[in-house]
Order: sequence, then C-alpha cells, then structure tokens
Amino acid sequence: MRKLVILLGLCLLSSTLTSCALPIAVYNYVDSMENEMDSKKIEYTDEAKKSGFALEKPAAGAVKGKGEFFIQGSLAESKAGDILSVWVTKDGLSGEKQVVIKDKKFHGTVPLYYSEGQHQVEILIEKNGIKVTVAKFIVVNTSTVEQTPMKYSGSYGKNGITLHQPAAGGKAYDGKVLLQGTVEPPSKDVKSLKYMVVDVEKGEDTSRYYLPVENQKFSKWIPLRFGAGDYKVSLWIDEMTEYLTPVVDFDVKNTVTADLRDLLPGSGIESDDPEIISLSKKITAKASSPMEKARAIYKHVATNVSYDMKKNDNYWDDGALKTLRERKGICHDYALTTVALLRAIEIPARYIGGDAGEPHAWVEAKIGGKWITMDPTWGSGYSVGKKFVKAYDPSYFNPNPASFKKTHKKIEVEY
Repeated sequence: MRKLVILLGLCLLSSTLTSCALPIAVYNYVDSMENEMDSKKIEYTDEAKKSGFALEKPAAGAVKGKGEFFIQGSLAESKAGDILSVWVTKDGLSGEKQVVIKDKKFHGTVPLYYSEGQHQVEILIEKNGIKVTVAKFIVVNTSTVEQTPMKYSGSYGKNGITLHQPAAGGKAYDGKVLLQGTVEPPSKDVKSLKYMVVDVEKGEDTSRYYLPVENQKFSKWIPLRFGAGDYKVSLWIDEMTEYLTPVVDFDVKNTVTADLRDLLPGSGIESDDPEIISLSKKITAKASSPMEKARAIYKHVATNVSYDMKKNDNYWDDGALKTLRERKGICHDYALTTVALLRAIEIPARYIGGDAGEPHAWVEAKIGGKWITMDPTWGSGYSVGKKFVKAYDPSYFNPNPASFKKTHKKIEVEY
C-alpha cells in the first residue's frame, strides 16, 4: 500500500501528465484487498452472540478443502438432540449437512458438493422452531469431484446418529459402499439402537440389510448387487411402530458392470464368511458336479437343522451363522442357510418368499443355466401337533415343478 501511495503522489505532482488513470487503479486495488480480507473473515450474526455459538475450526473463512472441510465448535444454548444445519452453496446450488450437537459441542466433516471453486457456507441453528443463521464464511474447494447432498429426517439428530462414511452422496463405488458412524443417544429418554435397516434401490430392484450397532458404533460394507448404475441408499430405524422411521438417504454409483444379485452376500446370507465357505467346501468335497454339490448342501441343512416350533417370527439378527450354531430355525432360517452355503461355492442362489398354506420360504439355485427349486424345511421333517418330527425327505430337492406348484405359491424373490 505504501508503494502505491507514493506512486499516486508522483502522478499528481507531474506537470507533464494531463490525466492519470492511477488513482482509479489504486482505488480498485484497495477495494479488492478489502473484499479479500472480508472473505477471510467468519461473519457472525447477533444470534450467534445471543446463543453462545463459537467456531474453533475453521478459525477464518476462505480456507481450502479437497472435497470437504472440518468444523468444530460449541453452542452454549443447546439441548439434547439439537443439530447444526450447515448449508453449502455454489452457483445457485445448495446442499445441507447435519451435524449433531452433544454436550453443547459439535464437530464433523462437511462436503463441498459442487466441484472446484468458492463455496459459500452458512451455519444455522434452530431457535423456537425456526432455523436462524449464526455464521457465514467462504471455503475454496480444490477437488473437481461432484457430490450430492444427503436428505435427513428429524430422527437423525433426535437419535444422535452420525454417518461418517460416506459423508455425501453421488460418489462412485466398486461394487460395495461402507456405512460407518456412531449412534450416541443425546439423553436417557432416547432408547439405544441395536440395529438400523438399510434399503438399497436400483430402479425396481431392491435389497434390504441390517446394520448392527455395537458400543454406539456401526460399520458394514453394503453390496451394490444389481450391476452398474445409480442407486439410492436409505437408512431407517425400527421404533416398534407399524412403519420404519426414515433417518437419511443418499445416492451412489456402482461401477461394477456384472449383475451379482444371486452371488453376493446378503442380510443373513453370510456367504463371504470364512466359516460358511469352509463348511460349504467340506459338505461338497465329494460332489463331482454343481447339481450334486447343491444336493449335498440341501441334505446337510435338512438333516442338521431342526424346526423350531417355539419361534414364530423373523428377527433382524437371523442368519446362516446363527442357524448353524443353534441347529434350529424356521423356514426363513433354513432358506438363508441354504442360500449362503450355495453362494459360498459360487452357485447362484436366491431366497424365495411365498405361501404354502401360510407364509413360507424356500430356495432356488441356478444349475447348468436353469433354475431348480428346493425346500430344505419340508425336506427336514414334519410336525405333529406342537412337536417336530425329524425325517429327511430328498424329494423336495429339485421336485417336479407342476407337483411343487400344487403346494407352494411363489410370490417374490427377496434380496
């Protein structure tokens, strides 16, 4: 600035110059300097002061981030279940990131959704049921990757859920996406979650998974089983009402071309577990063809699992591993176990939901390019009153289709 002032003085004193553009240039330069200084400031509102809002990170505006940036701070006037609403805007596009406040403090990663360049960041808190702005600043994105905002429900903050991975939607994945985060109930009045439900949709194809919550943490790879393309991933919680409660949803892209719906692991179908793989190989060691391998698996499940006459419902933690260890279950468990053992040795298999006088489940496997049917539950025995009689029946492996349809009505394939 000192150099420019001197030059301005020289210009004005010179008798040979009839006009000088330098004063305008200096004015513009000073103005741009002031704007640059302003852009590096965090602009706090009066509401920020009233509510005791303070940012520790970032300490100034105009920071740089590669696709995301980190915020940390405190809000003195906050209560259990409150959230921070962080809006990121660029070129007329806006997206929200919710950050849970706990014990009057907050921290989290905020995505820069809209490729490289300046993003305007606005932080809002809820005051008397209305969202009000407490701070504004600029963050410069150095990444060229486009992302999409997630969509949140009120249950996200209410239940203390924080989804760390992924931080945003719109990203591309190689056949599976990691869901990772924490569930920290903001108060004793909020019931701790044992699990969450994950629905994955691609067009008309859907699959469901259960996400265990242990020690207030969750981490699980979710398969994108229906081939390449765009998917919608939705998280839900079960609050013991008629319908599941939505939490958050986002979009992802799968880059794997192959449709692996009948080969990948699924909920309760732990076909990638070393214990399942080892057992399946052991069961089929003497079988010489895919058909004989499938028959051996059918026989193993039918003879080693007994029908649980006391169990009358399906549970979120049902699965092949649980069934094999307990050696009992209902049709749901027989089917999950059989499908897992088949997929473990690369035999395409699927879980069939249908009716056989009452809701029932059985299995289809693809052998030699054709789907065959098997019902390991009916092949395991029969009931007399309230007692299960163990009696292996091989006829329910690859039965005559016309005969099978007389007793079994196929309704849907479940993933």
